[in-house]
Amino acid sequence: MIDFTGHGCVNCRKMEENVWVDPSVLNRLKNDFVMAALYIDERLELPESEWYTSEYDGKVKKTLGKQNADFQITEFNNNAQPYYVILDHNGELLAKPHSYDTDISNFVEFLDGAKKEFEKRK
Repeated sequence: MIDFTGHGCVNCRKMEENVWVDPSVLNRLKNDFVMAALYIDERLELPESEWYTSEYDGKVKKTLGKQNADFQITEFNNNAQPYYVILDHNGELLAKPHSYDTDISNFVEFLDGAKKEFEKRK
């Protein structure tokens, strides 16, 4: 599961504080998913050998955050956070990506649907 987030993202923190802490969600996240948080506003400058020019906007992406944001835009046609993407081992979507929504049952449904689809593809 990719969590597109940001250090300064208020809605991201609301999801973590109100949805992720719910035992039904937390249990699923801990036991059923491998998570990667990609911060779109991370200012860490990467070595010049890792810089690249984006096909999306033609700009050189020098920081980790700019590269994470470019990945979100180019791969998922979205530039809002939070944005949750669950992929299989081949990088294919397992469920329609999920964005800001503090309804716990909706997030559980998102997670369960992705897990069910993953099991079907095994």
